[in-house]
Amino acid sequence: MQEVVSTVAREVHWFARGGVLHLPDGRSFAIDVDPLVVGRAAGAHVVVDDREVSALHCELRAAPEGILVKDLGSTNGTSLGAFRIREGVVTAASDVVIGKTAMRIEPVPAAQKVNVGYMDRFGPLVGRSPRMRRVFGVLARVAPTPLSILVLGETGTGKELVARALHEASPRRGKPFVVVDCGSIPGTLAESLLFGHEKGSFTGATERRKGALAEAHEGTLFLDELGELPADLQPKLLRALSERQVKRVGGSSYEPIDVRVLAATRRDLAAEMNANRFRSDLFFRIAQVRIELPSLRDRRDDLPMLVEDVCVRQGAPQHAAAVNAWIAERMEAHDWPGNVRELVNVASVAATLADTPGAIDDVLALTRGDGDASAAPAAAPVAPFVDAKRAALLAFEKDYFATLLQTTSANVSEMARRSGMERHHVRAFLRKHGFDRGSAQ
Repeated sequence: MQEVVSTVAREVHWFARGGVLHLPDGRSFAIDVDPLVVGRAAGAHVVVDDREVSALHCELRAAPEGILVKDLGSTNGTSLGAFRIREGVVTAASDVVIGKTAMRIEPVPAAQKVNVGYMDRFGPLVGRSPRMRRVFGVLARVAPTPLSILVLGETGTGKELVARALHEASPRRGKPFVVVDCGSIPGTLAESLLFGHEKGSFTGATERRKGALAEAHEGTLFLDELGELPADLQPKLLRALSERQVKRVGGSSYEPIDVRVLAATRRDLAAEMNANRFRSDLFFRIAQVRIELPSLRDRRDDLPMLVEDVCVRQGAPQHAAAVNAWIAERMEAHDWPGNVRELVNVASVAATLADTPGAIDDVLALTRGDGDASAAPAAAPVAPFVDAKRAALLAFEKDYFATLLQTTSANVSEMARRSGMERHHVRAFLRKHGFDRGSAQ
């Protein structure tokens, strides 16, 4: 796979302070920028034989300031001195207690730091922020391998884009890329959707059909929203992946499968496992590599580059400076709850309408729900912040897709291309906002 690296990115490196984890039994582990998960489960990076420790108890990773310690929803908590912490940074040698086990964490001296690389893009993904450069470096290394990968992150951070980019950068490129949205699997058809069925195996089974696992043979299966997978399907999926074979509903024989599994979730699966709502053996089978995508509010330095990329894809690179200036001036305090997906929508509309005087401010007005971007500041809102933000976002979405309908002559494929979304997501938004079904082709 060819790496594309910008000159700017080559000039800037980000460093983090690593460290060492010491356990009472004499074992020691290096702490790097990749999460080091500590727990009782056999699949944890650091296994601790302590009944008071949860299956996945906490994780440690290098950060610029020191060692980031994060509790993973453990039952008995993680303590630093007299304080029970959910997340904190250790800047000097300290004892961290989990269950009945005291671990010694020693950050390296500030002068000894870890270089996380310089890549500023991977496939369609772009970003120069430290965390994204680290993500791109990891993606480049794992893409050619057969490893199963779990992508973590909030809604809108680009998890499916990561999965597609991994597939395209792998030896399986050109083979099937099959997506299963675990959050929308109908309960009665879930097993059939994954494993297939024989004709007549249940009411409505009028023909023999492959399931998603067989359809992805020699290619990649992407399990979106893995945390929503029904509990009764989890052991069956684990068995199919482990044995590399599937049996259709109503069938009597197995067929071999050769599938690489990628998955994504916005749920905290460590907490789900600690609460016995998700099988740890399935988690460790799928999450051989874990990649966490930061929210856009945690990578605001990437805004200009992301906007430039959107403008290029919209066929309006000449508007990138104007759109960036508008966002910097008018949306400086916006926390981008919809993450990159929201930014793509905003920048796409702004780039499309930038030639029309005042059009970008009109988009801002709809985004904020104030009706007039040039007017004086509105009075303090009476609705709760969450409700006001939701109403503003709904108003923006409706205007955005109305504009897309008009400018693309209701061609869904073109709408998907311009918005950077999948066709089924575009159709979902059209249905959500009540646009005539016959208006989209």
